[in-house]
Amino acid sequence: MHGEMAGNMRIAVIALFLLLWGSLNFYIAWRGWQYFGSHILNYRILYWVMLVFLSASYFLGRWGNHHYPGQVSNCLIWIGSYWMAFFLYALLITVLLDLIKYLDKLWGFLPAFIHNSSSIIALLLIFFLIAGLFYGSCNANRPVLRQYQVNIPKEAGVRKDLHIVMLSDIHLGNIVGRNRLSRLVDRINLIQPEMVLLVGDIIDGDIRPFEEQKMAGLLRSIKAPQGVFAVLGNHEYLGGQYQELVAALESCGVTVLRDQYHLLENFYLVGRDDKMSRLRKPLKELMLGVNCHYPVILMDHNPIDIEESRLNRVDLHLSGHSHAGQLFPLNFITRNIFVLDRGYLRQDNMQIIVSNGFGTWGPPIRIGNRPEIVEIFIHFGEAERFPL
Repeated sequence: MHGEMAGNMRIAVIALFLLLWGSLNFYIAWRGWQYFGSHILNYRILYWVMLVFLSASYFLGRWGNHHYPGQVSNCLIWIGSYWMAFFLYALLITVLLDLIKYLDKLWGFLPAFIHNSSSIIALLLIFFLIAGLFYGSCNANRPVLRQYQVNIPKEAGVRKDLHIVMLSDIHLGNIVGRNRLSRLVDRINLIQPEMVLLVGDIIDGDIRPFEEQKMAGLLRSIKAPQGVFAVLGNHEYLGGQYQELVAALESCGVTVLRDQYHLLENFYLVGRDDKMSRLRKPLKELMLGVNCHYPVILMDHNPIDIEESRLNRVDLHLSGHSHAGQLFPLNFITRNIFVLDRGYLRQDNMQIIVSNGFGTWGPPIRIGNRPEIVEIFIHFGEAERFPL
């Protein structure tokens, strides 16, 4: 009964989302027709068919990739991903224009030439929107190296320092593919870290591109003397193939921590299962075997439970998930959802680093932030944190 109710609820949520998505796309298409329809009357059917195709392409691609994987499905995903970004900004611009028109009806503040040039103004806005998306697409392929110096006032035996590379939200799949992963691995090896931490959303959901493009072999070539460790994110669970991914990662030397801890040279590395997992343990239960007199570094994909880490004497909490909104102005939403959606924060004796991620979800575009590789220099037994 419970499973049936959950299934019905999921269907209802999907139906509601598709209804909202279709309605907003229709709103944009209708307003576009009002601006440009008089100039393209002979292409009315083509216009509406094109808009329906664009709004449905991402979902058709995902469905096709699941049932009939191939180049056609991949192409639809690419088209639909770019349309998502265009849709977001087109919606914001259209709502803003409608608000201005409404206020002008009340107060009549717009000069006559604005009313007479509405189609030209709309065309210019579309041009600048496309230019902005082109910039965002280039920006999404320009990762920055973000460095942090962290002091943990606990001794870790003879070890005084630890050099880590942390990565989150790589989203390997049809869009972030083998070529980008190869460049990433080369850059990691140039940094020469002692340890590499993959903080969830390693794949975009579907494991097939990961397997078909033989990406596991690239991960195996990461050079990190203390090892490569990973936790799962929400996209591994959304894809439903997390067990297969865990097996693939462990076959290439990546240790996946699913509500587990690992003792390395008198410091602990704790990896939490994602909040999407029904089997996720309370952190208090997970920490029962951890001696908190030694440094404790924790990986948790979603930064929503930072307070739980602080209460359980974690020294360094590492997360991702937020993408820092990925597309401006969505960063204002993530800032209000999470205590920290990107960067560094200290709470009492715990330090927090949240990465805005390396890859992208949906549109292969970043506006307002850049993808990042996080390099962390940890100094044990020192009370003051070095300046960033």
